[in-house]
Formats: sequence, C-alpha cells, structure tokens
Amino acid sequence: MFLNITSLLVGFLCLFVVALMLFNPKPNRKTNVYLVIILFIAGIQRFVNAIEVLQFTTLTYSPLKLRLTFAFFIVPLYYLFFRRLILVNANLKKELSHFILPTLFVLFDIFVVNYKISHYFFLAFSSCYYGGIIWLVIGLLKTKNRSLYQEGSYKTIRTWTLFMTLTTFSMLFFSNYYLFSSPKSEINLNDFYRYTSLLWLGALLYIFKNPVIIFGEYNLLKNIQTNEPQAFLIWNQKPLKAIEEKDKILYKNISNKIDDIILNIQKLQKSEIAITSFSFTADTLAKELKIPRSHIELVFKYYCNYSVSDFTNLVKINYAVLLINEEYLDNYTIEHLGEVCLFNSRFTFSKNFKKFMGLSVSDYVINRKSIHKTSLT
Repeated sequence: MFLNITSLLVGFLCLFVVALMLFNPKPNRKTNVYLVIILFIAGIQRFVNAIEVLQFTTLTYSPLKLRLTFAFFIVPLYYLFFRRLILVNANLKKELSHFILPTLFVLFDIFVVNYKISHYFFLAFSSCYYGGIIWLVIGLLKTKNRSLYQEGSYKTIRTWTLFMTLTTFSMLFFSNYYLFSSPKSEINLNDFYRYTSLLWLGALLYIFKNPVIIFGEYNLLKNIQTNEPQAFLIWNQKPLKAIEEKDKILYKNISNKIDDIILNIQKLQKSEIAITSFSFTADTLAKELKIPRSHIELVFKYYCNYSVSDFTNLVKINYAVLLINEEYLDNYTIEHLGEVCLFNSRFTFSKNFKKFMGLSVSDYVINRKSIHKTSLT
C-alpha cells in the first residue's frame, strides 16, 4: 500500500513539475525538452498504474502494458536528455533519427502477427545508449578551465547529472530484469513502477531543492557562450555561510531589509544608465541606495556568490555581452566596447571577459555567429 501511494504521489508530482516547466518559463532560459518528456512519461505511467492497482478503475491505460515495444522509445529519450544537458547544441534532425528504430519495432509489433520483443536485443539496445550516456558524463567531469559563471553552477550541474545517471542506470537495470524474468517471477510491471517510484521521488526532491532545474535557469556549461547575458547564481536567498560573531548585531538589525537591498542592487545591475555611469563598488552602491556601506558589505559577504570587485566586473561583462549580441562590434572596436563598459583598458576588459565567459571576445563573436548561421540552415 505504501509503495502504491508513493507511486501515485510521484506520478502527480512529475506531472506538476511538467506543468511548471511548460507554463512558467523564464525569459532567456532554455528548458531541456527531453526532461519535460521524461517527467511526463514517468508521471503518467506511475499515476495511471497506481490508480489501477488501488482499484479506482478496472481498465488499463498504461502504454507499456498495452504494447511493451514502446519501451524502445524511452531509452533514446534519456540519452538525448543527457546530450542536451551537457553538450547543449541541438540538431533536431539528428535527434529524431534516434527514434527510427523504435518506430519500426512498434510498427512490427502492431502489424506482424505473433511478433515478440527480443529481450537480448533490448538489452544490447539499452546498453549501447547507456554507454553513450556514460561517455557524455565523463566528458563533463573532465571539463577544465571553467569560467566563473560555470564554476558557480558546476556543483549543482555535476550533482544533478550524476543523480540522473544513477537513476537512468537503475531504470534500465530494472526494465531488463523485468524482461528477462519469467511470467511466474515475483517481479511484474506493477512492481517495476512501484520500486522505481522511490528513485523518482529522490530526483523530484532534488529538483524542488534546486528550482533552477524546473525553470531552466542554466543550460549547463556551454549555455553562457551561446545565449543572452545571464543573471543566475549571483545572489542567494539564504546566507551562504554561518553569520560570524562580529556581524551578528548588524545582521539582526538589517535582516528584515536584506531582501529589499538585494532587489535594489538587482535593479541597478539591469539599468543601462547605472552601468554606463559608475562602477558598482561598495561606496557607489551605498551612495545610490542611500544606506551605510557596512550594509552593502554584509549583504555581499553572506548573500552574493561573488566579491564586490568580481560583481562589479561581472555587471560590466554582462552588459558587454548584451551589446555584442546586438551587433555592437559591427560598428565599433573591442577597445571602444571596453570603454563603454567602464573598463580602464582593452587588456583589463579582455582579461575579465575571458575570466567570466571562458573565452576571448573574438572567440565569443565567432562562436556566436557560427551558431546563428547553423540555426538558420
């Protein structure tokens, strides 16, 4: 009974997350469409199965119970989820080619009499795809020379990737175990849904703990190189570390104002007038917000993932990326772009650009143009 209720809960939560991802998108953020599909399939399977097992209905609506060959479609979905997650680049035609073979098997199952799924073929099919997933994950773990943006999200990315790798392996293991089990075996499709619901419950808890996964706040390592300027993982809702004894009195006095201070700083960092008028130091921010410098320093110390100096340069680089994406360099030089963003020299600008973006200004421009050209073909 416990596992059946868990399965029902997991099914509902998966569908709830899908609804959040589809109907509450964030601007300039990409959602991994394969994660949406996987969550929808996992949710609908477990929800429908739980309803059947709990005897709310006598009919079966589970696709796998009706035609087991539909399982061939699920395996490529996991691989493409990891590919989008890690490599980012999407080629729809190549991705759709992964479903040609599963389609043929389903058609055979529908139109050929007495057709039966080959357990050994499914084992080989799923093992090949899981090998591809492992190859992608190893590539992610070996990534070096990450930019500051990437460093900020790398731990979350790595944990989510490893967790989903374990979940995928468990799903493929149980599915193959089910296929190779005889009809008289203790395990059946109902058991498969119930036990794997525990895995999905863990995945859902991690998703709710890290809402960036739901809202597509990051599209992983290469996203920052190819899309609009990013503003994620700068501020934290909770203190990043324990409040030191020397800061406790001040923290207590302004704790109810911290959210407003962060919100006002965020407004400034999005203001073109502010960005092009002054550098965001502790003194200038305190002057603009009309609050003591000590309040600014405390907020940065406990709520910002960057130091004040790094934050200052980050805002400038973010603005530079915005201008580059608006074809600013078609009419002006890199040196002029650096001056507009209030950098003292081209060297300082280039150094900070590579520090945050992970590549030079010229390489960013070339990379962006090649991606834009690819998307048009």
